[in-house]
Amino acid sequence: RLAQLGSDGVMLLMADSTNAVRKGFTPSEREVGISLGNIFRNTKSRIIIATFSSNVHRVQKIIELASETGRKVAVSGRTIENMVSNAKELGYLNVPAGTIIDLKQIKNYLDDQLVVITTGSQGEPMSALARMANNEHKDVHIRENDVVILSSSPVPGNEKTVSTVVNKLYEKGAEVIYSEI
Repeated sequence: RLAQLGSDGVMLLMADSTNAVRKGFTPSEREVGISLGNIFRNTKSRIIIATFSSNVHRVQKIIELASETGRKVAVSGRTIENMVSNAKELGYLNVPAGTIIDLKQIKNYLDDQLVVITTGSQGEPMSALARMANNEHKDVHIRENDVVILSSSPVPGNEKTVSTVVNKLYEKGAEVIYSEI
């Protein structure tokens, strides 16, 4: 397809990728969605999933999978809370009625009825996921058997901060999924 575009007169493609220096291919969003679906269908524990707050498509997929598997969705982290609110208002997110709940309501649901979408996939020290890992989050406390998914690869330079958060999650007994998807 790129060669065809060149034949049509396009002379320059400028692209940006945090994974440009890695060999091989980055999985498509479809493949990531299939992997996430398998995790959602095979997990009886609470799912906490960290993603980039700018990835509206990924958040939509998480909401769809939660709805399909009978889970409620709570959102934690200012940037992702704002994105979800704005994307819903602008029609970019399709959220089935009653799917999203307030984070303070999670205590009213069984673990297999919950998904928490959060910020912090890059190990940012003040992110919601880092606060959970450090026992500093006011509403979410990591428990043994929680399934925590980091649904993005570390941006070069963030590997150490991501590893620190992952290690703290493991110390609390969580199952952490961060490379298989």
